[in-house]
Amino acid sequence: MTTHGNRGFTLLELLVVTSIIGILTSIAIPQYASVRARGFDSKVEAAVRHVATGEEAYFASNLTYTANVSNLDGMVLDDISITITAGNSGDLNTSFRIRGSHSSAAHDYDWVSDPAPGEPNFIIG
Repeated sequence: MTTHGNRGFTLLELLVVTSIIGILTSIAIPQYASVRARGFDSKVEAAVRHVATGEEAYFASNLTYTANVSNLDGMVLDDISITITAGNSGDLNTSFRIRGSHSSAAHDYDWVSDPAPGEPNFIIG
């Protein structure tokens, strides 16, 4: 095909470029969502561990655990949902369970201060 000073792209070239962009996008978007969910998982996991450390510090001062996160010093949780309940003993005075979650995270995380024999303290749900 001869050109006589015309500039621009042919329809075939535009179709090839848009199809390549479409293929790359279809690969990248699911990967991005997975990486983003893992990032929120890490954020929730760190917050649960941080609150567990705060509970132990609170117990050292008050000889009891608290169900209120605002009673713990230095807690910055942003948009992470944290609930504190009694642990396996059934009494918040002697044990605690922390559950952390986020709407964009793939998992919920639990920390149990008194796990059953053979079970871990940290549970990924």
